[in-house]
Amino acid sequence: MAEIVSISEYRERSALRVGYRSWRRFFKEEFPAQTRLCDLSPAVLGRLAEPGKSSDLLFYSLIIGFLGFSANERFETLGKRMQMHVVDVHLFLSDQVRFEMMWRMGWLARFGAEQHTLFELVRQFDRFRKRCQENPPLLASSHPRFNEYEDLIDQDKQVFIRRMFQDALDAFRRGHPAL
Repeated sequence: MAEIVSISEYRERSALRVGYRSWRRFFKEEFPAQTRLCDLSPAVLGRLAEPGKSSDLLFYSLIIGFLGFSANERFETLGKRMQMHVVDVHLFLSDQVRFEMMWRMGWLARFGAEQHTLFELVRQFDRFRKRCQENPPLLASSHPRFNEYEDLIDQDKQVFIRRMFQDALDAFRRGHPAL
């Protein structure tokens, strides 16, 4: 007997397949539908946390696929409005990847997107961005610069953490020499 699949389920499965296609090829790893930031291997996390064109393209292909575009769609062929949306989602996801990296090293006590799948973060971007803005990352009290951080106003605390991204990436690489 044939299985009946709703159109929305089919579209979601297709979007997941297309979205993770370039990641599977590039990283030589599997990414199930329920993949969250905490499920990413250190190699994947370290690569995505690096600023630059290579990580940008990996994020773009994931986002474009998750949004339901075909596997042949490229960032350059999207309309301007959709390009801006993809860039916004990319910036949000790259921050979340770096927060995950910092959390794994014990630098953060919490951050907003840790329990959600990558697919959810992309497909429900506006909702999760708002939620993360209301629940910004919190530097761990054990971090050596916590007293300096604690003296800042809330908006400056977020800037303080983002300024630590390069130091965090360097420390993460030292902890995972294969990166």
